[in-house]
Amino acid sequence: MGHTCYVVYEHIVFSTKHRQKFLDKPIQAELFPYLAAAVRNQKCKCLIVGGEMDHVHMLVGKASMLPTPELVKEIKRTSSIWIKGKGPQFRGFYWQVGFGGFSVSYSNLDQVRQYILNQENHHREMSWEQEYRLLIEKNGIEFNEWFLD
Repeated sequence: MGHTCYVVYEHIVFSTKHRQKFLDKPIQAELFPYLAAAVRNQKCKCLIVGGEMDHVHMLVGKASMLPTPELVKEIKRTSSIWIKGKGPQFRGFYWQVGFGGFSVSYSNLDQVRQYILNQENHHREMSWEQEYRLLIEKNGIEFNEWFLD
């Protein structure tokens, strides 16, 4: 075989430090496209970005061998600098340490896309902590409370 075909889809989730509610609708309107561009700058494809005031969900297609921790580290680094430049109210902004990365099969991309689009309604019924715990358990990861720190 003379050519390598490679794409991995991941649902990536991370929150603000201590789940502080920095990400209101006006900043989301700018942040989500910024995060999508940051993903593209790393030679990956961003299918959708969504979230709530204290966390972000991204559906990413990785066509390169870039490790997910490096991708997320760079996205968080650049977006943190960008957010802090948006005004004094963001001076104390930080992303949490760590993230959740969950594989998504091609056949489930639309389901995950809809899940991300429906975050506002979803969080009327479930907290971020409950949602994250469910994602961890659904993906067969043994739950540990420090995942929520």
